[in-house]
Amino acid sequence: MASSDAPAHVPTSTLFDSLLEQSRKLRKDIDVAELPPIQLGLGEIERRAKELKRAPPGKDTKSKAHYLFQAGGINDDETLRDLDLIDFSVANEPSAPAVDTDLEVSGFGSQSYLRTRKEQNILSSIEDGMKRTTRDFDSFVAKNVTSEWDTQKKRVFEHFGLLQKPEGSDEKRPDQSTFGSSRLGATAFGKSRPGLRSEFGTASAWGKSSFGMSTNKGFAEPEPRNLFGDVDPSKALEVSRQVQARKSKFVPVVKELNAARLAGKPYPLLKKFEQITAESGSDELTLQLVDAWRILESIVGTPNEDGELVEPKERAFASLYIRATESPNGEDALRLRKMVENGARRHLERQYREVMDETVRKNPLIAKMGGIPSTINKFKAYTRVQESVHPEWKDENLDIIEGLPVWVFIFYLLRAGCVHEILAFVKENLQAIQKIDRNFHHYISAYCSNPDRKLSRQMVERMQSEFQQRNTDNTKQDKFRIAVYKIIGRIELNKRSLPDVCPTAEDWLWLQLVLTREVKRGDEPAQQVFTLLDFQKSILAYGAKHFMSKTSNVGLYFQMLLCCGLFEQAIQYLYNFQLVDSTHFAIGLVYYGLLGIAPTSSDSPDAELLKTGPKGQQEINFARMIETYTVDFRNLGAEDAVDYLTLICLNSDVPNGPAQLKLCHEALRVLVLESRQFTNLLGDVKADGTRERGAIEKRMKLIKLDDQKEFLRTITEQAALQADEDGRTTDAVLLYHLAEDYDTVIQIVNKYLSDWIANEDLPLGLTGSAQQKLPPSVSVTESEDAPQLARNMTSMYSGSATMYSQISIRNQEICGVLLKLSDAKKLFMEGDFERCLKTIDEVNIIPLENEVDMGAVRRKAQNFSALHETVARNVAILLKMSVECCWRIATEIKSSQFTDPIRERRLLELRNKTKCVGLYAGMIQFKLPAQVYEFIASRDEGM
Repeated sequence: MASSDAPAHVPTSTLFDSLLEQSRKLRKDIDVAELPPIQLGLGEIERRAKELKRAPPGKDTKSKAHYLFQAGGINDDETLRDLDLIDFSVANEPSAPAVDTDLEVSGFGSQSYLRTRKEQNILSSIEDGMKRTTRDFDSFVAKNVTSEWDTQKKRVFEHFGLLQKPEGSDEKRPDQSTFGSSRLGATAFGKSRPGLRSEFGTASAWGKSSFGMSTNKGFAEPEPRNLFGDVDPSKALEVSRQVQARKSKFVPVVKELNAARLAGKPYPLLKKFEQITAESGSDELTLQLVDAWRILESIVGTPNEDGELVEPKERAFASLYIRATESPNGEDALRLRKMVENGARRHLERQYREVMDETVRKNPLIAKMGGIPSTINKFKAYTRVQESVHPEWKDENLDIIEGLPVWVFIFYLLRAGCVHEILAFVKENLQAIQKIDRNFHHYISAYCSNPDRKLSRQMVERMQSEFQQRNTDNTKQDKFRIAVYKIIGRIELNKRSLPDVCPTAEDWLWLQLVLTREVKRGDEPAQQVFTLLDFQKSILAYGAKHFMSKTSNVGLYFQMLLCCGLFEQAIQYLYNFQLVDSTHFAIGLVYYGLLGIAPTSSDSPDAELLKTGPKGQQEINFARMIETYTVDFRNLGAEDAVDYLTLICLNSDVPNGPAQLKLCHEALRVLVLESRQFTNLLGDVKADGTRERGAIEKRMKLIKLDDQKEFLRTITEQAALQADEDGRTTDAVLLYHLAEDYDTVIQIVNKYLSDWIANEDLPLGLTGSAQQKLPPSVSVTESEDAPQLARNMTSMYSGSATMYSQISIRNQEICGVLLKLSDAKKLFMEGDFERCLKTIDEVNIIPLENEVDMGAVRRKAQNFSALHETVARNVAILLKMSVECCWRIATEIKSSQFTDPIRERRLLELRNKTKCVGLYAGMIQFKLPAQVYEFIASRDEGM
C-alpha cells in the first residue's frame, strides 16, 4: 500500500489532504468531453441493487485490516475522523451527464435508458399540463363564479318577483303613505311628526334621510346601469313585483303612443302611465310615483272653462323649453316658470281638496255639513273637524264669527286654491269681517281679480305697514290671520315658513310655490323678489337627505324636484333607485318637450346620465338611457324595443336633433344585428312574391329618414352579411332578398344546396321532401330543406322579369345543375338506383358510357377544372353514388334465377360505366379524397 512507505512523522490528515489535492489536479488535466461517464439506467441500477442484496456474506476481514493499518503506522479511528472532515463539495464533476452510452449489461443499456427517459418526459409533461389546467380552472372560478349559490338564487327570484321578501328583513319595506301626514292623517307625501323642526319650520318629514346610508342590498336592477358614471348602483332598490308589473304594462302604452303619433293624434301619455302605476300596488314609493305623474299632468295640462286639463300635443313645449334654456332671463323663461309654478300649485291645492273631502266623509257627526254640499259648506264642515282635532285653539286668540274661526276658514280656502270662494264669503259677511279687519276685503278682492295673484305696489306697502302695526305682539294675534296676510301680501319673504299652520311637507311646498313671482330683476324691490329660480337653488342646496325622514321614500325628493321644474335633476336622481320608472318619466317629459337633451351618447364607460351644456343648462343622455333600458328585452321582444328606440327621434327638433336621429338609426341597426329577428324587424316575403313590412319599416315616419330605402338596404345588407357568416342560410336569403340583391340570393342558395348534396350522413331509404307548392301566406324561406328553398326562390324569380334579369346567367346555370344533382341524391336515398343513375348521366359531368371510351373520359376529366366550386366539390359523391348504383343494380340482376342476353348485356354496360368512373377518377388524381378511389375499386371488384 502506498501509505505504508510514508515516513512515520507525517500526520495522516496531511497525507489525505495531499492525495485529495493531487486527485483534483489530475481531474483538471482530463478532457471531460472525451471521456463521458457511464450513466446506468433505472433497470440496471435495480438489478445490481438486488444482486448486492443477495450476495453471500464474505469472510471477516475487519480484524486483519486493523492489524494491517497498525503495522503501517495508521490509526484507523483517527483516520476515519480525518476522512469525515474532508470537504468533497468542490469536487470537479461534469456539468451534465452524457447520455449517449452504449452499454449492454444483461439486456440493459442505452435503449433501456432512452425508454425510461421518454416515459419520464411524458409523465412530466402530463403532470405539468394537469397542474396548469387546474390552475387556470381555479383562476376562472375565482373570477367568474361565486360560491353563494343559494343567495344568488334567492336574489334572482326576488328580482323577477317570484319570491317575497321575509317579514323580518332589515331592508326597508315601503308600506307607509307618501309625503307627510296632514292634520287628519296620511296623504300622498309621507308622514310628518310634530315637534321636530327644520330650518323651514316644518315637521320631521324634512329630517335626515335614511337613504343616504341605505342598507338595501336586494337584487339590483340590470347591470347596464353602471354605464353611467354619475349613477350609483349601490342605491338601486330591489326590482319588486310592483316594478315588474309596471314594466310589462308600460310596453303596450308605448306601442299605443307610437300608433297615435303615426295617426297624427295627441295621446294622454302621462295619464296612461299614472293609471298603470296606480294599479301596480299601494306601497309608499308607488303612491309617491302616482302623485309625481299627477304633478306632471297638472304642469303640462291647460285648464279649460270647466277646470279640466286639456291634453297638449306632441312636443307642445319643445320650442318654449329650448328658448327658455338658452335665455334664462327672457320672456320665454318667465312663461315656462310660471307654467311650472301654476301647475305644481294646482296639484297641491287639488290634493288638499281631496284630503278635505275624505276628512269630512269620515267624520260626518263632527262635520255636520248638512244642506247643499257647496265648497263653502264643505270647508265649514272641515273647519269644525279641525277644531275637534285641535282643542288647544280654544286657548288661543282666534277671531270667531258666528261660531266659525274666520281666519282658519279663510286659510283653508286659500290653501285649497278657492280664492273666489274667499271673496264670496267676505262679501257675504262683510260687516262682521270689517269689525275685525277694516281693509281685508280690498286686499282679497284685488288678489282674486289678478290672474297672477299679484297686488299693486301701493297696496302691498299699505298691507305691510298694517301688518307691522298689528303684529308687534304675535301672541295676541290670530296665527291664521298672520298666515293669510303673509301669503296675500308676500310679507317677510326671508321667513318663508309657517310651522304652526303649515305643519306638513306638502303644506310647506305649497307655501313656497304660492310665494314665488316671476318678475324681471329691477321691476320689484329686492325684498319682494322670490322666483322659482331662488326656490330651485334652495332645494338643490339642501339636497335629498335634508328633506327625507326615516319613514319616507325616494319619491319625496323626486316630487319636490318636479314641482320646482328641475326635471333633468329629478330624472337623474330617480334613476339611481328605479331605472324603470325614471326611464318612463323621461319619456313623458320628452314627449311634451320638457327635457334638455345631451348632444351625443358617449361610448366611454363613465358616460354621465346628467350633463351640463355649454351655457350651463342641464341635459339628460336620453338616447343612451333608452338604449340601456331595452337591453333586457330586445332579444325576447325586439319589436317592443323598436317602439322604445323610436322615441329617441322625438328630439329631432332640438339643436342637436340630427345627432339624435343618427343615434336612433344606429341603435336600430344594432338591435337588428343583435336580436336576429329579421322577419319581425325588417319584413318577410311570401310565397306569392308579396312583401310584408317589418316593424322598422312600419315606423319609418317616426324615425324621420331622408332616404328610407337606402337605410333599409344598408341595415339589411349588414344583417345579411352577418347571417351568412353565422351559417343562418334562410335568414341570409331573406335579408338579401329584402335588400334586392337577388344574384347574391342565388349564390347563397347554390352554396346551401351544394352543402346539402355533399352531406353523406343522410341514410338510404330516407324519403326526400316532396316538391309542394307553398300557400301564398307562407314565407318563401319557411322551408329548411335546401332543394325546396332553392325551388321556392327560383320559382319566384322566374315569375318576375325584373328580378330574374338581375341574376347572372352563370348562377342560374349552376343552380339548375345543383337542383338536378339534388334530385339524383333524393332518388338514391329512396333506393331508386336506375333513375338516379339516369339523372346523373343527364347532368353530363362524369362519364357514364355504356362502352369504355377513353376520349370521352379524357374530355370529361379536362372539363373538371372548368366546373364551379359548388359543383366540383360534389363530384366525389357523384362518383360514389354512380358506382354504388351500378353495383346495386348488378347485384339485383345477378340474384335473379333467370339469365338472358339482355341481362348479360346490361351487366356489361354497368361494368363499363364503373370502369369509366374509375378511369375518370384516376385522371383527376389528387383532386378527390383517397377513400373515393378505395370505394370505386371495391365496387369494381364486386361487379
